[in-house]
Amino acid sequence: MLAILALGILGLVIFLAAKRLQSSPNRAMAKAAAPVDKNLMGDYAETQRSQQRPPLEAPPPQRRPLPREHVDTPYTEDTGGGPLMLNLFVADQNTAIGRRNIHVAKSGVTFSVGGGSSDFLIFLVPIPPHIADVYYDGRNCTFIPLKPQYFPDIGSQRVTGCIGKTIRVVSDKNYELHIKFERYEDPLMALNTLLNSISVPGEVGKG
Repeated sequence: MLAILALGILGLVIFLAAKRLQSSPNRAMAKAAAPVDKNLMGDYAETQRSQQRPPLEAPPPQRRPLPREHVDTPYTEDTGGGPLMLNLFVADQNTAIGRRNIHVAKSGVTFSVGGGSSDFLIFLVPIPPHIADVYYDGRNCTFIPLKPQYFPDIGSQRVTGCIGKTIRVVSDKNYELHIKFERYEDPLMALNTLLNSISVPGEVGKG
């Protein structure tokens, strides 16, 4: 008799527990997490193909505020009036290309910047040739954008005294690049200058 009563109570407990599980929100979450019917996904994909919808276009690059030191201000970089060796540095671009991006700049000389056969070459990602110029007047280097769409920060605005200033370039596929012009010093010349500057004890007063 007691065994029958215990079985009855156990059955009642199991019944109540099953009712609670059916009314629990976890059941709805389990249904949502269940695998999607492959037939439904196939029908949706076929509908998309039949409508021939074009792929979504990448959003245009956002224009960033340009620091004041980048605007076209007079006389910000005095090179001393003589020729200089100018080097183009492109972030993440392989620099093991010899002196391809190193040029001697003399007064009145203009160099092209971009892909293809440009004087200063950007080859990390596809960039059209001659998107900008670098002009040296004998005292200052000026960066001159020719295709403003590749320079969202400066547009067609010139950057006077561009040596040492980072300029953002955005490719046709919205890949972001950072370029910078630097004064190049030959390592051998730098070493020679360093050695000549070292004074050896006992040489002072000789001659």
